[in-house]
Amino acid sequence: MSKVEFAGPEWFAALRAKFEAYAQTAPPGFDFSVCEVFTGVPRHLDRDGSGVIAWHCRITPGRFDFAYGESDAVDMKTVTDYDFILPFARMKLGPDTQEEYQRQMQGGLESGKIKRTGDGSKAPPELYAIHNDLADITA
Repeated sequence: MSKVEFAGPEWFAALRAKFEAYAQTAPPGFDFSVCEVFTGVPRHLDRDGSGVIAWHCRITPGRFDFAYGESDAVDMKTVTDYDFILPFARMKLGPDTQEEYQRQMQGGLESGKIKRTGDGSKAPPELYAIHNDLADITA
């Protein structure tokens, strides 16, 4: 797949497809939900003039729900500035990037550029693979 703009329609289609594929193989009893909110988005991506793009999904065995919009009824929620998170969206996660990722993320938390709520411990390890697959195509 060619490069696509972060948080653009093609990027969201790829995100949805990755999560949907994982939902088809989720282990019995698995239940996980996530929401991401991007603030200060570029005008051409701003669907409703609010400056915000948000999405949320829930994965359970045999079921997958994905929708645009913000939700607080999730296991893990991230609210972040678009320009701040863009380099992370392009960064592959692995042993060689872990230290830099943690350092920059801590700076974002301290500066208020990113806020996380909920319990990330329920996140499947496959979430990192999904992130890395998307990083490969994120322009």
